[in-house]
Amino acid sequence: MAVPPRSLRWAVLHLGFDPVQGHEQGGDRRGLVVSYEPLHAAGMVAVCPVTAARTDPLRPGEVRIPAGEAGQTKDGIILCHQVRTVSILRARPSGPIRHVTSPDVRAQVRAALAVHLGLDVPGHGDGAASDDCFGPDASR
Repeated sequence: MAVPPRSLRWAVLHLGFDPVQGHEQGGDRRGLVVSYEPLHAAGMVAVCPVTAARTDPLRPGEVRIPAGEAGQTKDGIILCHQVRTVSILRARPSGPIRHVTSPDVRAQVRAALAVHLGLDVPGHGDGAASDDCFGPDASR
């Protein structure tokens, strides 16, 4: 699918997640794009799979997504603890690209990813020099 390389953050795309191993989410399913444009320009996206098989979070890192949000036809769960970086070539045609617009859902996804990736741990607690920033100046 020819997806434009910009404006994908917070988009929900239909993706082919196979092959998988173990407990990874597989098959063709929706995925929420959580990465920014520099990665997209390289033909990659970081995504969190979305499932509609259940509506109640069972684990930390799971965020409810209501029906109607970003074209979701049923209530579901964004699986932030299964974030993956994949090729944009995994995207499947499925109509217009829709975005999560709810500030509450976006905030919950950001918080879940921060916990999952340990960004909520003070930098000095895991050997980083500083807690000041995570941007390009963080290595100085």
